[in-house]
Amino acid sequence: MQKTFQCLIVAALLVLGLNTSAHAAGYYIGFLGGGSFLPDSKASDAGGSTNFSFDGGFDGSITLGYDLGTEYPKMGRGRVELEFNTASNDIKEAEFVQGGETATGSAERTSVMLNTIGEHKTQSGIIVYALLGLGWAKVSLDNVSIRDTLFVDDSDSKLLAYQAGLGVCWEFSPHFLLDFSYRYYGTTDPEFTKQDGNTLDYEYASHRLLAGVRLAF
Repeated sequence: MQKTFQCLIVAALLVLGLNTSAHAAGYYIGFLGGGSFLPDSKASDAGGSTNFSFDGGFDGSITLGYDLGTEYPKMGRGRVELEFNTASNDIKEAEFVQGGETATGSAERTSVMLNTIGEHKTQSGIIVYALLGLGWAKVSLDNVSIRDTLFVDDSDSKLLAYQAGLGVCWEFSPHFLLDFSYRYYGTTDPEFTKQDGNTLDYEYASHRLLAGVRLAF
């Protein structure tokens, strides 16, 4: 997961350094939806560790931002935005040392991100962009049960969140764009209180595949 994030950082910096074409500045609102895909996550407490696997889930965002256009040549071509995001993935299985067990429940996420986006417009009119973001997140393990016994039902709302991604846009008019992107998302490790009172240390990361529209004012 660390290598994925590092590769996306390098790609983002390359896009930020490209020359760009003329474009008007202004505010915009965006709507994004798609899939959230969680890699197997490790959870550990004083008694040992558990690996959770997940089904693919829903990921959705609303963004409010400002396109720099060509009014700030020293900063380059790009955007700055706030992203309000939520995602949910159902737990598929919990794996202990002795083997896998059926599990129910979900991993939930809510976050607010400050994103910076560097853009390059190709000769064909397609806009290629790279994104870096930091923000706040709340992560929950919601009603997680193993063998029909409640294991944990708790949340941690004091997490640092980060993401990096690449995307493309098609500009159908000066005020309407289609947006497709991949983003790697992670947080600092949340801590939960289990039903038996022990503290559960957890790892959270997500691969985000998103599509949506952006409306410029």
